[in-house]
Amino acid sequence: MSLLRQIPQVSKLLEVFRGSYPEEVVKRGVRDTLEKVRREIKEGKRESLDDLQELIEKRLRELSSTSLKRVINATGVIINTNLGRSVLAEEVGEFIREVATHYSNLEYDLSEGARGSRLSHLEELLRELTGAEGVHVVNNNAGAVYLVLNTLACGKEVVVSRGELVEIGGSFRIPDIMVASGAKLVEVGTTNRTRLSDYQRAISQDTALLMKVHRSNFYMEGFVEEVRAEDLVGLGIPVYYDLGSGSLVNMERLGIKSHEPSFGECLKKGIHIVSGSGDKLLGGPQAGIILGEKEAVQKIRKNPMSRALRIDKLTLAGLEMTLRLYLRGEYEKIPTLRMLMQKPKELKRKARWLMGKLRSVGSLEVFLVRDFSHCGGGAMPELSLETYCVGVRHKSLSLSELDAKLRKSEPPIVARIKNDLILIDVRTLTEEDLKDILDIFSRLEV
Repeated sequence: MSLLRQIPQVSKLLEVFRGSYPEEVVKRGVRDTLEKVRREIKEGKRESLDDLQELIEKRLRELSSTSLKRVINATGVIINTNLGRSVLAEEVGEFIREVATHYSNLEYDLSEGARGSRLSHLEELLRELTGAEGVHVVNNNAGAVYLVLNTLACGKEVVVSRGELVEIGGSFRIPDIMVASGAKLVEVGTTNRTRLSDYQRAISQDTALLMKVHRSNFYMEGFVEEVRAEDLVGLGIPVYYDLGSGSLVNMERLGIKSHEPSFGECLKKGIHIVSGSGDKLLGGPQAGIILGEKEAVQKIRKNPMSRALRIDKLTLAGLEMTLRLYLRGEYEKIPTLRMLMQKPKELKRKARWLMGKLRSVGSLEVFLVRDFSHCGGGAMPELSLETYCVGVRHKSLSLSELDAKLRKSEPPIVARIKNDLILIDVRTLTEEDLKDILDIFSRLEV
């Protein structure tokens, strides 16, 4: 009770912070902090009020900052779904800013002086990069899958291998999206083995599509068998391939030892319709790209749900500029591809530099750790990329306490914990990130 009576009057606390923050923010910050302090006193968790003003200041900073913020990704997971998936190229970000802060010819044909189509900004680029006859783009690949099935197979059968009835993040399941689209699922084969004859036996007069789904977040090995998408083409039924990650280039040509089917490769093999993401291996903004035979894609574009799933001007700007980088062959400017292509020698040099700098912070124990990074985003789950990390341990903070402090820093650092160390994987760090990490760890000394 004595400590409760020592809490300063609200009016006096308001005077301390008035002018530093907006009036309503100060009122809420003081109120929230006092409620928390009173509760801690009553629960016996607080013995003094020495840090009261510091707590109020902290709460005011929280209320004044945005909820969505930049984060330093030190996990080594390149396409990190929780941390925003693929990072956009600097040139792409600058173009989005230009379009966002000015008017644009989003749906205006400058040559004709009349209304135009927003997809016209992407069609020729995607045709040139993939060889597709028809092009459509929506807000994400889940929307693309729904739209393809709803347009081409509503009320009809779609044949899918049991081993490809996947669930990805956010509980997105192929069977569920198929039900929502109005298509009828026909499962063939077993979990680990599906043959061409399984598809042949399942085809009926009601079969609209043979669907192949690229596995996300897992892979199978051992006693397994699957049918290649190009082998399905000869069965006389249109083939739809959901590529998931949406690669535009042959990864093996970039020195990445994992073959991920690309849009262009699939179309050249005669597959009728393909779809994939824009914000995974492609390295652009979130989008669902649908490519294939002109007649089929035109039907998809005319589906009333296309408008509900269309991309906005900022996504369109980000995707257009990303595609132009591909067209120019400037793969190293696309952060996702650049991180995938980094060599262990380069990563070791970067990790040694960071380790040397962090060793000047007296409260830290710092180590060079060889480990493995991952692609993430459901792409190339079998791929382990040799990397180098800086392992950190604090002399007076527990591992969980240090991890919490890093997550609450400005900007927050999200790392991984392994073998009683905080591991900072340099594969996913920019030069700006490295400087901020040094600053954040130096402030831990205070």
